[in-house]
Amino acid sequence: MKKALTISISVLLLISTSCATLFTGTKQKVAIDSNPQGAEIIINGQQMGVTPATIKVDRELDALLYGGKEIQFKLAGYKNFGYILDARLNTVSIINFFNPIFWGIDIASGAVTKYDDYYNFRLMPLEGKKASPYTTNNMGKYEKLVKLKKLLEDGVITQKEFEKEKAKILEEEE
Repeated sequence: MKKALTISISVLLLISTSCATLFTGTKQKVAIDSNPQGAEIIINGQQMGVTPATIKVDRELDALLYGGKEIQFKLAGYKNFGYILDARLNTVSIINFFNPIFWGIDIASGAVTKYDDYYNFRLMPLEGKKASPYTTNNMGKYEKLVKLKKLLEDGVITQKEFEKEKAKILEEEE
C-alpha cells in the first residue's frame, strides 16, 4: 500500500510538472544596473530595489511573445520611461519533445521564457537639465567621493568638474 502511494505521488508530480518548470522555475534572478546608479527599479508597477541590484523576475509567456518585459527606472533628473528586458525561448523546455501536456505546463507557468542574466541601462537625462554624473540615492559622503574619484579616473569628468562636485559633497549636511 505504501509503495503504491509513493509511486502514485511520483507519477502525479511528474505529470503535473514539465521540464522547464521543474528545472528552471517560474522566476529568474537578474542583475540590473543603471548609469547612473541609484535608480529605483519598477516592474509591473512594483518597486523591486535600487540599482545595482539582483532581483527575481517572473517568467511570463507574454514577455516571450512580445519581445521582452518592460522595466522602468525613477531617478531625479532623469526621464521615467520604459526599457525592455529581452526575452527568449528557454531551451530547457525543448526537453519536452512532443509531449503537449508538458509544453502546456511550461507555457502556462511562463517557464518557456528566459531573460539575460545581466542588464545595464543608460538613463536619459531630462531635457534642459544636466544631471550630475554621480547621482545617487541614500549614499554617504565617502561613497559619493569614491564614485566621483572613479569618474575622474575614467575620464568621464574633468579635474575642474571633480573639484566643484567634491566641494558640494563636503558641504552637504548628513
